Amino acid sequence: MSAFKRSPFKNRKNRIFDVQQQQQQQQLQQQQELKHKKLHSSTTINANIRTNMKLEKHKVSRLRQLATFSPLRHWFMENLRNYCNSTSLHGFNYITLKTATANERHFWIAIVIVSIITSIVLVLVSWFWNRETPTVTVIESAHFATWAIPFPAVTICNFNKISKMKAFKLARTLKRPASVSEEKLLSLFRITMFFNFALNHTQEDFNIFETILESNNLTLAKLTEQLSPDCMDMISKCVWKGTASRCDSLFQPVQATEEVCCSFNYYGRTTNNFPKKIAYQVPKLPYRVTGCGHSTGISVVLNPLNEDYFSTYLSSYGFRLFIHSAYDFPDENAETKVVTSGRESFVRINPESTYATNAVRNMDPQIRNCLFSDERTLPAMQRYTFGNCMAECRTKIIYEFCGCIPMSLPNNGSFKVCDLREIYCVMNIRDIFSLSLPTRNVTQSIVQVTDKFPCDCLPGCEFNSYASEITMGLLDLNLVASSNSLNKTVNTEEQILLHVFFSDLMAKRYRKDVFQDWLSSLGNHK
Repeated sequence: MSAFKRSPFKNRKNRIFDVQQQQQQQQLQQQQELKHKKLHSSTTINANIRTNMKLEKHKVSRLRQLATFSPLRHWFMENLRNYCNSTSLHGFNYITLKTATANERHFWIAIVIVSIITSIVLVLVSWFWNRETPTVTVIESAHFATWAIPFPAVTICNFNKISKMKAFKLARTLKRPASVSEEKLLSLFRITMFFNFALNHTQEDFNIFETILESNNLTLAKLTEQLSPDCMDMISKCVWKGTASRCDSLFQPVQATEEVCCSFNYYGRTTNNFPKKIAYQVPKLPYRVTGCGHSTGISVVLNPLNEDYFSTYLSSYGFRLFIHSAYDFPDENAETKVVTSGRESFVRINPESTYATNAVRNMDPQIRNCLFSDERTLPAMQRYTFGNCMAECRTKIIYEFCGCIPMSLPNNGSFKVCDLREIYCVMNIRDIFSLSLPTRNVTQSIVQVTDKFPCDCLPGCEFNSYASEITMGLLDLNLVASSNSLNKTVNTEEQILLHVFFSDLMAKRYRKDVFQDWLSSLGNHK
């Protein structure tokens, strides 16, 4: 039993040894930790020193930058922030919103940039469109006073171009070859209507007629004047604004496409054809009216002279009316009406006026595609209008082809009037009169390109137009007898009672203005 017992002294010695060993180990660990801490602290101090040095350098450079740019940057950021907060443009206020996150600000910045780029593209597209159509015409008022618009010119042309009585009288007095009978000479008179009947004659007829005119010292123009019906024979009585007036002080013979016609209120030429005794009484400017209705316009009794008809291109008795501006040449561009024998006709005019603003006048004519009446002068006509320019353009083109012009076209005396020997050339280019543009062998698509109009003619920037309507009825002589004094002068069923007047006191007025400029472009696309 005693062999297995441990001595108490031996055990105590072992415990003392273990404690001393543990204390030594702890001291070694503490020494090592102390060395490690000293090493770490020195490393940290060195790192801090290096970091502090870098920060000091950065602070110095930052201070230098702030000293240089801080006022400008501060001013710009402050104003940008104020603009974003106060502008009504959508999206800007979200960029500077205090509660917005960085991602939200970046999103709205991208949206605003895309919007600005889109607006710039739209402005540029709109500007290019504006270059193609630089002007626009809009209705300014539907209650423009008609007394501010001149009364139109009324040109009356008889269907009959040759007076039968004059033709027979002249045929008996003219010298002619023995082989040419009086009936043959009367037939040759129709050559004066070369636009209509000259094609029915042969070259031999032209040679014979030319010989007759030369032997009698006559030209084709003089012969036409002698054969045309007189205006005062076709117009029996005239009433202007309810007052009876002398017809020869209101109507004058004028050259038109229909040759010799009678025109009221016509101021297209610099001179007039009124009798010298009353020419000084004619107003210098076109007539105007201060009312509406047939009693405030021009009323005339027309006599077509049915028994005097000798050469006409219509199978009827009556007149053609050209209603046009007082300064326009009377041709097919005018409002055209037809009145026939034995009828009372009422022509109601609905005038319209167009004017252009100063902004349009300041534009280049080739950009605005129109001309003012004082920007170009015409050789024969008193005032520039598109119709007058085209009429004179026909004159120039015919003269270039034939070396002469018909007497019915505008002529300031510098162009030779065609005689019989040139009449074939005129007939060969008849399309100059029938087409809307005085050009040959070209397509009508040229109308779409304004700067290609012949003779550099451009539409007028300011003009008056006279749309018209006509109402007519049979002339009852029993009712005429109980009417006013004008109607009492109608005594045959052949005569025509014509009234031309404004239908209303108010008219439409149009304004031609600049389509848009840069300011309006930005305003429309903001």
